[in-house]
Amino acid sequence: MRRRDFIKSTFKAGISLSLIGELPSLRLFPTPHRFDIIIRNGQVLDGISDSSFKVDLGIIGDRIEVLGKLEPDSAKVVIDATDKIVAPGFIDIHSHTDFELLINPKAESKIRQGVTTELSGNCGSSTFPHKQTLTQYEKTIKKTLGIDFSWTDLKGYHALMEKRGTAVNHATLIGQGTVRQHIMGSERRAPTPDEMKEMRELVAEAMEQGAFGISTGLEYTPDRFSSTEEVIELCRITSKYGGFYATHTRSEDTQLLEAVGEAIHIAQAAELPLQISHLKAAGKRNYYKIPMVFDLIERARDRGLEVTADRYPYTAFATSLSIMFPIWALDGGQEKFMERLKYRDLRTKMKEDTLIKVRGNNSWESMLIQSVISKENKHLVGKYILEAAENAQQDPYEFACDLLISEGGDLSVIGFGMGEENTSLILKHPLVMLGSDGVALATYGKLSEGIPHPRNYGAFPRFLGKYVREEKLLPLPEAIKKMTSMPAKKLGLKKRGILAKGFYADIVVFDPDTVTDLATYTEPALYSKGIDTVIVNGTVVIDRGKHSGALPGKVLHRTNS
Repeated sequence: MRRRDFIKSTFKAGISLSLIGELPSLRLFPTPHRFDIIIRNGQVLDGISDSSFKVDLGIIGDRIEVLGKLEPDSAKVVIDATDKIVAPGFIDIHSHTDFELLINPKAESKIRQGVTTELSGNCGSSTFPHKQTLTQYEKTIKKTLGIDFSWTDLKGYHALMEKRGTAVNHATLIGQGTVRQHIMGSERRAPTPDEMKEMRELVAEAMEQGAFGISTGLEYTPDRFSSTEEVIELCRITSKYGGFYATHTRSEDTQLLEAVGEAIHIAQAAELPLQISHLKAAGKRNYYKIPMVFDLIERARDRGLEVTADRYPYTAFATSLSIMFPIWALDGGQEKFMERLKYRDLRTKMKEDTLIKVRGNNSWESMLIQSVISKENKHLVGKYILEAAENAQQDPYEFACDLLISEGGDLSVIGFGMGEENTSLILKHPLVMLGSDGVALATYGKLSEGIPHPRNYGAFPRFLGKYVREEKLLPLPEAIKKMTSMPAKKLGLKKRGILAKGFYADIVVFDPDTVTDLATYTEPALYSKGIDTVIVNGTVVIDRGKHSGALPGKVLHRTNS
């Protein structure tokens, strides 16, 4: 088929494409016009095609109305995208933007990356359900971030978000760990029949209120106390409503293969799609396992199971230091854990298993203290545990235990545990989407504190700049699919993730020659560059690199997305 005929047939079918342009400039016209916005002269990558096409986009209200040759005087606002790429808004399939949009609805660090839709509630933790009597974690969130916890379920949480507004669209999973905490606290035991019934009812309620699926964080407390059978039970409820299962597997290092096998077994038994969260092999001794992981995934797909994964474009993870400690030590939650750390005999009993886990993720030397709560420990932020221990003239294990006690039993660390070769192998795989595993932060206010992982500010531009443009890991159209149509399909979003007539006008305009991340591990609070325009539901939020203050995002429900 000739190129001209292909383009004609593409337009007739209502399929959109993708754009390249220089710094977009806005031109305003005083007279009535057919379109609210026209994006002109760009190269369109529509999220499904393997090449770009030069075509204009006409937007009316919150939808794309026309793809074709358009006259600039037929719109109120004209965005010149010369030498730029025009793509669907990026969908972050693995986000932890849960409470942050209630603190700062502008979603600064995410919208500036081109992210227009966030999926939160990952790794077993969601903002709902919760009781009026707050858990220790919720008390900490309330104290540090000022969240009032005026809701108890997903319906109430989304009602509050709709009232306050948001710059990005928001969807969520229900966290299995949050459900378990709600019913059973942090006890390490099997649920009673009545407790299991209550947990099933909570999952069903969340699915009816619009959750897209269920997530687990099986390395974390209290998720890690759950048996495989318990998770299957809750996934079966999720399956009845058409949701999917996203999992931070039970191990991402020494027991990686067994953990991925368990995830596949759970999804098969419950008969629902599987999403493996931030797929990795942490620790040099485990790098060789990644091809085996993909073999497990591909065999499961051959059996008919829909298995996909996501990954962020960095070689360091961010997590809680407490996951390095044995499961029995965490029974009862942070307060009980902290009490055990104070007893010398129990601390000694924990040591061997803890050091095995630490070595499995490389060493104390590779763990950076990310954030603290207590003022007396502020000087430790940005230091490696080994470095801080040596300064204190302590053994690193003993130092870590003492630090955990002073921090109330929990501590956030960045661990440099993954290899560059494996990271590239994972990002390139056709079944892997891009996810940030981060949150919407800002360079000001409450969301600017600590030393966060740079992925919060730079994941998507880093993927486009470092891995696509510089290292040529994969073609740009393929990279765009991983951030748009692939996650849209996983979520079941019917009118997002592709540039086409009738689809929501979630659009990113970026310079493929300059788009890049600026955030580093030592200076993470830097917005990315090269993303000139971001449109959410037909409203310009990022205009020539600056936030307009607009909050056009929508709360997405599984049933009306």
